[in-house]
Amino acid sequence: MSGKIQHQSKKADVTSIINKSSDIETASIDTVDHDEKRLEELGYKQEFKREINLFVQAGFAFSTMAVLPNWLIGFAGAMSAGGPMSLFWGIVVVSPFVLCIALSMAEVFSAYPVNGGVYSWCYLLSSEKWGPLMSWLCGYIFVGGLVTGAMTLAYSMAEYTIAISNIVNEDQITNSGVYVGLYCAYLLLGVVYSYFGVKFSGYLNQFMVFWVLIGSTIIIITMPAMAPTHHSATWVFTEFQNSTGYQNSGLAFFLGLLQAGWTLIGYENGAQIAEGTKNAARTGPRGIIIAVIGAIFQSLALCISTLFSIQDLDELLESSFPLGTLFVRATTPKLAVFFLVIVCVSQFASLCNTLFTVSQLMWSMSRDKCLPNHLVWYNLSNNYQMPVRLLLLVALICTVLIMPSLASSVYWSAMMSTSVICLNVAYGLPYFCRLVWKRDIVHKGPFNLGRYSLMINFFAVAWIAFFGVILCIPSVHPVDPVTMNWASLMIGAILIFSLVFWFISGRKNFMGPIKTLGDDIKKK
Repeated sequence: MSGKIQHQSKKADVTSIINKSSDIETASIDTVDHDEKRLEELGYKQEFKREINLFVQAGFAFSTMAVLPNWLIGFAGAMSAGGPMSLFWGIVVVSPFVLCIALSMAEVFSAYPVNGGVYSWCYLLSSEKWGPLMSWLCGYIFVGGLVTGAMTLAYSMAEYTIAISNIVNEDQITNSGVYVGLYCAYLLLGVVYSYFGVKFSGYLNQFMVFWVLIGSTIIIITMPAMAPTHHSATWVFTEFQNSTGYQNSGLAFFLGLLQAGWTLIGYENGAQIAEGTKNAARTGPRGIIIAVIGAIFQSLALCISTLFSIQDLDELLESSFPLGTLFVRATTPKLAVFFLVIVCVSQFASLCNTLFTVSQLMWSMSRDKCLPNHLVWYNLSNNYQMPVRLLLLVALICTVLIMPSLASSVYWSAMMSTSVICLNVAYGLPYFCRLVWKRDIVHKGPFNLGRYSLMINFFAVAWIAFFGVILCIPSVHPVDPVTMNWASLMIGAILIFSLVFWFISGRKNFMGPIKTLGDDIKKK
């Protein structure tokens, strides 16, 4: 009798396990079906396998922002335009506005979880008459921002590599040809990794979350702990320096915000993999917000640690490799090399994510006939579902555009300014469209801002407009060909190209993002 009861109990346990497994499998299928149904409602067919969860979404945005390797790229400029105050209080000033942009983005992502991100959202939030043009302009501005961003990331990786070599070896590398050679090598390596698609991108970003968190913790604790001397809290939080040549201290401080602006950017990139994300309407917004909040705290911790650990500020400002000099003076050469390896690996992940993002965006634009010869580019590899031709095109464009750096040492810094401005403008255009044409619209996604939506949208657009103007001002005065802020010229070139191409072809052939499903399917 006892054996019979035990047998029945085991049978019940097995049945319970099977039922639970079936429930989990059903829930997973329901999520996929819901994602596919929502995509159908927006007029698109499911073309990517949904493999991305919340951890990968948040990791993708966080790794693309790459605070650890990027927050000291413009160190010399920030210290000249405000000093320590610009570095620390710049993050404090910029962060609330970045959160406004991120919250607005998360709300729209939740309502319209489609690849293309801000490019597609501009069309959906504009009037029927202006939608195609706004979407067109946003797409090209966003591509310009991502391409120049990828260039900055690859070039900074070349700098970090040369810094490692110069610390280890007595013979110092100063030839600009070496920079460009390493730049091209890292670009190619990023293209090769990105070729393996969403799944491998997920592996990279899961690894990078732990790599960045552990690496940041090591650097934040070790650097001030080993530094021979420390600055006072008064110097760290209140010291103001202005060697820009401008008499207005307020303007000097605002010019120093470029560093914070460059550090806290890249969080939109998760929207480019929306159609490969599970439960995208909820997962995508959460990923953006988690990444931005994490990046803000990471920025503040790194900033405080660095400012207390600086030994010789003048040496740091005159150094060709400020980050390498900072690590060597605060710790030891061997630890400096170790820290630079941590930074370089983090930067590579950001480069891969940016290349992945721009290829996905351009694929969406080619799907919508927004790119020249769109049929050539609207192609996915059979094995990994990646637009390989577009990846190679982006690498070619980046290689051609870096060549002027052989003749000008300030050229690549203009690329960084161009990227920050273009990305911020692209981020703000959907909310500008909504404020102009669809103020009464209520987003129906699971994540929404309710009655605060329009107010937060307004603050996001106002900040982007103000910040864009500031970043176009030359960083020093008086201005000469070397110190000129060429970012405005580059942005102008992007706008002129997109507008000329619009009047030649776009206004006749581009009707906005094309629906890949027929009306009969969409109605079901």
